[in-house]
Amino acid sequence: MRRDAGFVAIEWLLATALLLFPVVVVAAAVPTWIERQHAATVVAREVAVYAAETFPASSATSREIADVIAANYGIPPGDVDVTVLDDAVRGGQVRARVTIVMPAISIPFGGTVGRWRYSTEYTVRIDDYRSRT
Repeated sequence: MRRDAGFVAIEWLLATALLLFPVVVVAAAVPTWIERQHAATVVAREVAVYAAETFPASSATSREIADVIAANYGIPPGDVDVTVLDDAVRGGQVRARVTIVMPAISIPFGGTVGRWRYSTEYTVRIDDYRSRT
């Protein structure tokens, strides 16, 4: 007669460690991804609107706007990159492209591991009759 005492406990421990833990880690990262994706969209929209309203806008001011919005979302300024392109004419378009760093894995109470980048754009039309001041 064989003794199988403790076999189920070891199997449960391995199943938890190898199957459940990775799923929990990925599920914990999803809210961070969604929050940073939303922050990138807001930054792109606000920078594009500002650049269209103050055409021709300076890139330093656009960077300041991006840093303030990122700080409001709790994102370090170094994790956000902003590029503003415009057609340089009234009636043209201003396009703000924002790239934000996303943590690949977010371990609860342990920090993040790995990174990838997410980019988004927002385009606003420059007013035809906007005066340059």
